[in-house]
Amino acid sequence: MSDSIRNYTESLLKDLEENENGFFKVENLDGLAYLTVFPAGKKGKEVEYREILKRLDVFKISGVNEEEVKRVLKSKDSEPHLIGKWPGKPEACSLDLKISEDKMAVYGILHPPKFGGKLLTRDEILSQLQASGVVFGIIEESILKLSQAEDYGKRILVAQGESPIPGKDGDIRILFQHPGTPTLEEDEFGRVDFKNIQIIQSVKKNQKLAEKISPSPGKPGKNVKGEVLPFEEGKLAEWKLGPNVKISEDGNIVQSLIDGRPLIDRFGVIRVDEVCLLENVDFSTGNINFPGTIIVEESIADGFTLETDGSIIVKKSVGKVFLKAKGDIVLSGGFMGRNGGMIESGSDIYAKFIEQGKMIAKNSIFIEEAAMHSELIAGESVVVRGGRGEIIGGQCVAGKMITCTKLGAIVETRTILSCGMPPELLSELEGLKTEIRKNQDILKKVDTSIQKLNDDSQRRSLSPEEKDSLPKLQAIRQKYNSIMENLFAQEQSAILSFDPDKNSFVEVEREIFPGVEVNLGRNKKFSVKLKEIPGPSFLYLGGDGQIAHSKVKPKRLGLLQEEFLDSESSTD
Repeated sequence: MSDSIRNYTESLLKDLEENENGFFKVENLDGLAYLTVFPAGKKGKEVEYREILKRLDVFKISGVNEEEVKRVLKSKDSEPHLIGKWPGKPEACSLDLKISEDKMAVYGILHPPKFGGKLLTRDEILSQLQASGVVFGIIEESILKLSQAEDYGKRILVAQGESPIPGKDGDIRILFQHPGTPTLEEDEFGRVDFKNIQIIQSVKKNQKLAEKISPSPGKPGKNVKGEVLPFEEGKLAEWKLGPNVKISEDGNIVQSLIDGRPLIDRFGVIRVDEVCLLENVDFSTGNINFPGTIIVEESIADGFTLETDGSIIVKKSVGKVFLKAKGDIVLSGGFMGRNGGMIESGSDIYAKFIEQGKMIAKNSIFIEEAAMHSELIAGESVVVRGGRGEIIGGQCVAGKMITCTKLGAIVETRTILSCGMPPELLSELEGLKTEIRKNQDILKKVDTSIQKLNDDSQRRSLSPEEKDSLPKLQAIRQKYNSIMENLFAQEQSAILSFDPDKNSFVEVEREIFPGVEVNLGRNKKFSVKLKEIPGPSFLYLGGDGQIAHSKVKPKRLGLLQEEFLDSESSTD
């Protein structure tokens, strides 16, 4: 203890000792009244005789020996002394019991004894419970507390029933690989063969697709009065079936009606897609719109469109084509869009490479070799790894994560990555910026015309037509200034309408070259300008809300990546 604390403590004790007032108490010990008087401090007020008499009168103490009271008051020895008797007959503790309406709980309130009465024993409390019909769920610890009179006047739970456990609902067991997640196996050199991702499964006619699992039994409960409470039976699972499937006679098995591709969608609907197998897509076939899975063995001619509610699998590279599927799109080769084609998937996209093309995936985009001068937009992740794994030029947008081997190029190609932003918001912002640029061009032309007329008026007299045009141009300028103010306000409103995903990150395995710009939300920008950054590199939002750069993956991002991959494997 420090000197200052010691001095303070001593001062406090001394102050209490000097100024404390005297006090007394009257106790009931087996019906007899005992008086204890405590002395005052040096400067405190002593107990007065009339105070004691008033208290004894309030308690109705009989047979008071006043001489003994005066003697105890004079001695102030802080010890109890017999000075009379308490009135009335001693009364034992009493226990009020309250049973809940559902008979699942009993609460007790213990009242103190009167005039030196006795405490309730454990057996007396149990007898009172039994007399009230309480025979089940009695809490021994609470009974002990009450018998020891630990909590007068408090509401204590003394018995509790056991609720029934409902039966577990039945379920559906899927008998084909679900979902069709890619098997991305690397060889000893870290390369992935995208031709063998095994995402396309097939079943034969009459093959079993799923079976029902029966509900499991529950367990009955019991209330405090010992009455049995029935449990709720588990519900049978209901089939959700799409086209090309059938149910067995006993209703427990689902089978395929055709040879095709089995799927279970996000809503749990089981179906089998027909497969449209084409050698080529060109003028001999025209554009393709098919409800099932489309497989193209050879080429797709430039300018042609394939659209499906299922998936698209193309076994060769494609050029300036337009592919749109609600399911996956798998290219065993690559995509050379020549700034014109587009591939859009309601699930995932897989390709060997992309050059001067645009890909949009609701979930993720997986590319093996390179993404060059292209636009990639993915709701979840963009993964460019397995071969060269390069992202060079263009723009890449992902809602959660971007991963590649190399980012940018040694010739400082401008490459922009945006991670953690909703793609639809970026699209909206780009539309606003295009509108702003268009109006800025108009405003610039108007300002140039006004300036020219003003300059001419300094050198010569303007013609009547020129004089008439000047206020018209000024009115137009005022109008477009107002439009610009509104567009800027909309742009700011859009920018401020979201916060970046704090769990998003960019991972680069080997190196980041100059010319690269990484955005992680509002005003969170990381630029590489002078010298390449050797890998590995992880870019993410640090604790201060700014972009952090690390050579080692932070632990929280590792866990998030595992969660993301798990969630990817649990959706179609």
